[in-house]
Amino acid sequence: MYVQYTLHEWVGVPPDIAFTENLKKAVINTLRNELEGQADPDLGIIIAVLDAEIEGDGILLSEDPNVYFPVKYTLISYEPMQLEVAKGVVRDARDFGLFVSLGPIDGFVHRSQIMDEDVEYIQERRGFKGKETGRLIEAGDIVNVRITQISKASKRSGLFRIGLTMRQPYLGKKEWYKETKIEEDKEQKQ
Repeated sequence: MYVQYTLHEWVGVPPDIAFTENLKKAVINTLRNELEGQADPDLGIIIAVLDAEIEGDGILLSEDPNVYFPVKYTLISYEPMQLEVAKGVVRDARDFGLFVSLGPIDGFVHRSQIMDEDVEYIQERRGFKGKETGRLIEAGDIVNVRITQISKASKRSGLFRIGLTMRQPYLGKKEWYKETKIEEDKEQKQ
């Protein structure tokens, strides 16, 4: 889920920038350089710093060349949520499962969670094939997935690990659940 946060923090700006450039622009650039692309266990994966307002005068700290300003800023982050359904693109396949890009982060679908049947790994196609139905999934396919496991980042590691499944109704490739819907409609008519 994408979330917008408003935060208050002291932001250090190098003195050569703080006194020569537009200060607001310097603060926003400093925040963007420090935060964008970072994983935070409380905020998620920080996508973008949108805006910043300086709320007071700067201060100097001993033995630190930066000038620190109290700042209120707004950012957008991606915070994966347990049981959330997301759309992604299969980025790669290995014999143990699929890597799915969810935008700012990749998730992993173990081979046992791809389909409701046994699957065969096809290395030359970078994908899997269902042994009963012949359904194929490979790198580049767009899929719907459900987040089943989240291992949040620590301040030191900066990593999130996301476990995914496609073994539920209306998950996986769009063609799969269109086929399922047609089969269900046929059964109801009988």
